[in-house]
Amino acid sequence: MPLPYQRILVALDGSEESKAGLAKGIETALAYGSALALCHIVDYHSIKELRKQYPDLMLHALNKHGSAIITEGKETAENAGIENVRIFIKEGIPKTVIAGDIAKSFQPDLIISGGSGAGSSEKKRFGSVSAGIVRRASCDVWIVKNSDTSAVYRSVLIAVDGSDVSKNAFYAGLHMAQEHQSQMQVIYVLNTQSLSSLEPYTKDIISEYKTRADELLQEYQVLSDAENHGLQSVHYSVEHGTPKTVIPRDAAGKYQADLIVVGASGMGRTQRFILGSVSESTVRRASCDVLVVRNQHYPE
Repeated sequence: MPLPYQRILVALDGSEESKAGLAKGIETALAYGSALALCHIVDYHSIKELRKQYPDLMLHALNKHGSAIITEGKETAENAGIENVRIFIKEGIPKTVIAGDIAKSFQPDLIISGGSGAGSSEKKRFGSVSAGIVRRASCDVWIVKNSDTSAVYRSVLIAVDGSDVSKNAFYAGLHMAQEHQSQMQVIYVLNTQSLSSLEPYTKDIISEYKTRADELLQEYQVLSDAENHGLQSVHYSVEHGTPKTVIPRDAAGKYQADLIVVGASGMGRTQRFILGSVSESTVRRASCDVLVVRNQHYPE
């Protein structure tokens, strides 16, 4: 059951995380004969004040720097055995251009981006590049935060909720665990915080939801067994709390995850603005790699 990635777009910014992302993109492209494209965005918004003083000089310097990053990435991919590597260098806001103009032109089914970027205060105010790509992309997005290019996934954490999107995430995570022979932990987060306003019925409602959560995890276990995964360590558990914090922090720490797989939220733009999606929050808060799934990964 290979992940059906045929067109892979890797965003490069010169960071060690983006180099690790390139390594994963090359490895995946070689495994499945995928087309590979590399992109670098000249983010003129980040140097607005300098551009006012030295507009031509700064733009030239940034484009030169970006060309060097892309050239190095292209050479790395070609030396690994990939032919016809496409490259894109554009000016603009990275999270908008990558998931917008470049994705429209290249039509990737997987975007890989490093998870480095602004500090926590800036991320909270402006939103990180990686979370912005997750919000805007129409395909799977793989966010790489571990800068070790040789790292394998020892523990894969898959968050499920019973939706079709989370089933796609389950199968994608199962495949990743198979590929790396990882420990696999499947969790359902019982959002007890959202039920706290329903006193005095909270206890009974939580009991009902807990029963349903256990039944749901049993269903996923049946799906896993049907795939004959052959993994030595597969566990299922119900966690309690708010999903967008429990998944990337509590559960990821508890199970020592180095990859979190989660389905992309189905919420509309207004709901995302008010609540924030689970997938975006996971990308923002996680300290490990994150695969956000939108593609179809059901077995044939």
